[in-house]
Parts: sequence; structure tokens; C-alpha cells
Amino acid sequence: MSSPADPRNTFPPEGRLPPVEPPSAGFIVQLFVIPALIVIIMFMLGAGIKWLVDRGSDPAAYVEAIERDNAARWQAAHDLADMLRKSQNEPMKRDPRLASQLGDILRRQIDSGRMDEESLKLRIYLCHALGEFTVPEVVDPLLLAARTQRAQEENVVRFSALKALAVFLSGRTEALAERPQIEELLLKSSRDEQPLIRSTAAFALGALGTTQATARLRQMLGDGYPDVRFNAATTLARHGDARAVDVLAEMLEPGQAEAIEYEQEAGARESKRDLILVNALRASRELADKSPDADLDELRRAATTLSRSDLPAGIRVLADELLIELKNRG
Repeated sequence: MSSPADPRNTFPPEGRLPPVEPPSAGFIVQLFVIPALIVIIMFMLGAGIKWLVDRGSDPAAYVEAIERDNAARWQAAHDLADMLRKSQNEPMKRDPRLASQLGDILRRQIDSGRMDEESLKLRIYLCHALGEFTVPEVVDPLLLAARTQRAQEENVVRFSALKALAVFLSGRTEALAERPQIEELLLKSSRDEQPLIRSTAAFALGALGTTQATARLRQMLGDGYPDVRFNAATTLARHGDARAVDVLAEMLEPGQAEAIEYEQEAGARESKRDLILVNALRASRELADKSPDADLDELRRAATTLSRSDLPAGIRVLADELLIELKNRG
């Protein structure tokens, strides 16, 4: 019986070697094209990341992107506004050249009169970006945006410009004594037919802090729209004005039925209710601290009710802190 052949010594007979065939197109694609595509994609991804990083450190790249006439330019304005809000970018907020460039773009956009969604969003985010600056070059373009309304669609731009002015004004009123047009605009806006414009103007008037602004805020405590009188009350409270007490007490009512009735979703109604309560509790603490002789019994009773409620724990904690503050005043 013969032993089995050693497979290591087994060869095909001469002339029966496997035929050598050229590689198929599919094989070439797998071997060369697909890895090449992966390399290209990785290179492009790396270049894209590098571009984002470079743009994040170079505001000129944002300006260049905003200047391009395409539908995505508003995204660059949005990203720049976000970047300016970060504390590490304070030097950019003091850059008059950058502020002037953005202001010029905003003026041109307003002059164009374009009302498509992308153009309006671009104006909105340019306003947001300009509001973050600390240089006076932003004032005139923001005033222009806040004054301009040729169509209903521009209301949201006016709102954004007023909000940006309020942000800019915070802590900078001493440098704006020669800009009476700011006060004029805010006083006029506080009487606008649109409640959103009036409520935003109330916030901005509080940031302005002039005698006329304070007098107008006291009048706005009687506004028929809750958000307007609530903004006026919290702003006055932070200035230590006890005339805000009655409206603050209204804000501290747990249900807030009138203020939230226009919200469509239950979650939105709860969020707005909680925001109103939090703002009122914080403003009440500031009022208690700045007006030690004011009669705040109404706020004490309202805070006691909130403290014993089944509202979220954060609100109850703030209510307890207000009660402690009121007790310590004697």
C-alpha cells in the first residue's frame, strides 16, 4: 500500500499551470480607485477641518464668506455672531474695521430691499453680530435696521436690531451721550403697534438708563401685553425702582395663564411660564437688595406660595432664596 503523497511535493503536471489572466476592471477599481477615493475624501475632510479652524481664528474669512452672493452666506453671519459671544474673542469686539465692514454689508442688504428668506436671515444674523461689538461703528447700521420697515417680513429684522442695540448699550451709556437718536428710536419703538417690538424696546430702554427711558418704562408697566409690562418691571426692579412691585407680583403667579395663552405647544407653555417666574424671582431679589426700605410684602406672599408649590425644584429654590433675602432686610 503506497503512502499518501506529500501535498508539499504535489505540483500540477507541466503544461497545466493556472493561466495568467489580466486583472479585471472590478479588481482594478477595488485595488486602486477605491483607496484613492478614500485618500481624496480624507484629504478633503482634513482640508475642510483646517478651513473651519482657520476661519474660526480669522474674521476676514467670515467677511469674505458673507460677501459672497449665495444662499448660504447667512450661515457665516450666524457663525460669526456665535464666535463673537465667546469670551476669548474679546479683541474682535473692539475691532472698528471689522465692525465697519459688517455694518456696510448690513446697509447694502437693507438698500437692496430683498425679502427672500435667506436675505432676511442674513440681516438678522448681521444684527446679532454687530450687537456683540463694543465700538460705536455699529450704532448707525443698527439704527437703520431698526427703523426700516417696508414690508411685514422686516419686523423680525427690526426686532433683531433693537435686541442688538440693547446688548450693545449694556454698560456703555457713558460713551453715547452725543447719540440722542438712540433714545429717540427706543422711545418711538416703545409705542410701536407690534408687542414684540415694544417688549424689546423695554429691554433696550433699561440698558440705556436715561431719565426719559426710566420714565417711559414706568408708563409701560400698564401696557396691555404681558411681555411688555413684564420686561418693563424686571428692568425697573434691577434699577431699584419699587414701582415695579405690582407687576412683579403678577409675574410670580404660578399659572401665568394670560402670558402663555398664545403658545401652541404644552412644552412651550411650561417653558415660558418657568422663564417668567425665574426672571421675576431674580428681579425681586435685586429690588430687595437695592431698595431696602421698599414695601415688598406682596412679593413675600407670592414667593411663599411658589416655595410651597409643586413647580420645578429650581423655581422653589429661587423662591426660598428670595424669602431669605426679604427676611434679612428686617
